[in-house]
Amino acid sequence: MPLYEYRCRACGAEFEQLVRWNTPVEEIECPDCGRREAEKRLSRFAARGMDGGSRRDTACGPVT
Repeated sequence: MPLYEYRCRACGAEFEQLVRWNTPVEEIECPDCGRREAEKRLSRFAARGMDGGSRRDTACGPVT
């Protein structure tokens, strides 16, 4: 199951949840207030690419 990021429109809480890809957003419950007013957020990737070959802090480790 993929991990999705959500924001509750009722209380503003941001949270992540493992859900099936076809689960309607109306079924996602906020862990803070319990309401079902979540909106799916755009996720950011955890890995970074190389900047001209000079950066060595990628998520996969240094390039040799």
